[in-house]
Amino acid sequence: MNSIRFSGPRRLAAWVAALLAAGWLTAVIWSIVAWFDGLSEPALVVFGVSTGLLLLGLLLLSQVLLQHRAANLAFRNYDLLLDLLDLARRRTEHSRTVAENSALSDWAKKIVFREKDHDFLSDAIQGLIVRQEWDAVEQFIRTLESEFGQREEAAQLRAQVAQARQATVEERVTAALARFETLCGAQKWEQAEREVVRLRAIFPGDERISRLTQQVGQRRRLFKNFLLREYDQAIRVHDVDGAHRLLFELDRYLTPSEAAALKESARGVFKAKLLQEGVQFSLAVSDRQFDKALEVGERICREFPNSRYAREIQAMMPHLRRRANGSPRAAQGQNGAHEPVGAA
Repeated sequence: MNSIRFSGPRRLAAWVAALLAAGWLTAVIWSIVAWFDGLSEPALVVFGVSTGLLLLGLLLLSQVLLQHRAANLAFRNYDLLLDLLDLARRRTEHSRTVAENSALSDWAKKIVFREKDHDFLSDAIQGLIVRQEWDAVEQFIRTLESEFGQREEAAQLRAQVAQARQATVEERVTAALARFETLCGAQKWEQAEREVVRLRAIFPGDERISRLTQQVGQRRRLFKNFLLREYDQAIRVHDVDGAHRLLFELDRYLTPSEAAALKESARGVFKAKLLQEGVQFSLAVSDRQFDKALEVGERICREFPNSRYAREIQAMMPHLRRRANGSPRAAQGQNGAHEPVGAA
């Protein structure tokens, strides 16, 4: 990337050096011709002046090239620091998630993950119906009814099971294809691949089922291309929030080479997002909206833990919490909270 960034100055320096050399050579040739024509004094003057200008130009050009090399090195170091910052941010976020999950009690975990467990169980029941695993279906329905209290949903599922057991082969294939469409529509690609393997064992001679293996990869690539187009559009219209969200969605689809191609624009997005969040934080503090300031500040510390903003905000958090809680001690403090003054 640095070679592309500085290709213009390098080409300009090469042209300047070529022009200096051509000018000096022209002056030397003219001086030689003038010397043999008897104009020795003008020849010496032109030769001396041209040589002096050449040396001066080369000296200035060498200074420019040295500055270019220093800037090139600085950009390489900057790129390395950004890579390290991104890696540290990902590791910090992962560690915080693990720590928060570990700190939850069993009861709290059950409450937090109840909705996900329900969705997973319902999805598993639909897959079992398609595969005609009736005993497992009934067991899962009883779990849904007893542990989640979904008696009405359980009754509907039992009616669906009764209808499915009387269905013809064509109806079962149609239901299997509909379930495949549902999984792809929800971008559950790994689950769709496993489902296709099971369906091919149940319907070995059906050509529509056989084609599903290839369709999973095609659907996944089409959706990745859709996300890339949306990301490109967000970059063009300077939609920082949209580009930031799409980067996280693209993370599970991009190959290493594709991720490297987006690295430069992604850095710009993360920097713009950080600056945007910093402005929101400063405005919230200035307007004495301390609850909002806490929310934005915690988000900055979570998403950009090693940035300068995050370090400044982290130091302010106790003061902001006191202000948000209406503490008398905070009211006797400074009239306005400090604002972060530097970018990441």
